[in-house]
Amino acid sequence: MNELITDRTPPVIAAEINTIKDQTGKILLAGAIEICRRLREAKELFPYGEWGKWLEESVSYSQKTAEKRMRIFDAYGTGQPASLDAGAQAQALRNLNYTQAFILLGVPEEERAQFLAEINVESMSTRELQKAVKDRNQAVKERDQALQEQADLQKALDDQVPNNPADH
Repeated sequence: MNELITDRTPPVIAAEINTIKDQTGKILLAGAIEICRRLREAKELFPYGEWGKWLEESVSYSQKTAEKRMRIFDAYGTGQPASLDAGAQAQALRNLNYTQAFILLGVPEEERAQFLAEINVESMSTRELQKAVKDRNQAVKERDQALQEQADLQKALDDQVPNNPADH
């Protein structure tokens, strides 16, 4: 009569489901990287124009699908990220699932490690991560636009001020 009885409550079941989903996503990412490694290898073996036919006949992928998936390998599978923060990116990659890794392709590779260091990806839903990437990209666009406007204003100001002979 000393049996441990646990209550199967909706929160417990939800936690189990979310844990399994997360683990499955990480396995999917690892598998996707390996599939993409092989796609990249196979592509190099075919003469121009032959690869697409092989894809459809042999692995049931369109060329567009294969190219899209190979972006995952290009970003995460080479083991040699461009940034000096390669260790940070490699650590973050271990904690990503396939969906998260794909969403993060929206951040330039050289900035991805810094972006990952600034957010807590593990606690974010897919929608929250999509929004964070979108917000980051919008902020970068606005910053670049403001810098361009500043440069344009400075040029206009420089054009209006007569050259000072003492500067020569």
